[in-house]
This record gives sequence, structure tokens and C-alpha cells, in this order.
Amino acid sequence: MSEITIMPAPMRRWVTMCPCGASEIRAEEGPRWRMFTLRKLEEKRYHIHCHACGHANEQWIG
Repeated sequence: MSEITIMPAPMRRWVTMCPCGASEIRAEEGPRWRMFTLRKLEEKRYHIHCHACGHANEQWIG
């Protein structure tokens, strides 16, 4: 894996994983993400940034 990936998880949640080993399941309440920043670029395209290592990429989600 060379890019940050985000994929659906059970119970309408999302899992994000970075090549550095950082991973997170999106929280239902409060801050949605702690280890990652997601910025919407287009309808289903996001810029994803890992706080642990600084790696970033864009991905279609949905």
C-alpha cells in the first residue's frame, strides 16, 4: 500500500489507513477524525492527510 486508503466499514462507518501504519475508524460523535484530515474537493473526491507522517493523497469515496 503506497497511498492512504479509506473504505466502508460495518455500521455505516469508514476506516482510513496510511502506509505509515496509522489507521482510524471514523467516530460517530465529536470530532469525526483525529489522525486524518479529509477535505472535499468535488462531489465524491477528497484530499486525505495523515497527521502521523504528513503523507497525503486524493481519493474517490463512495
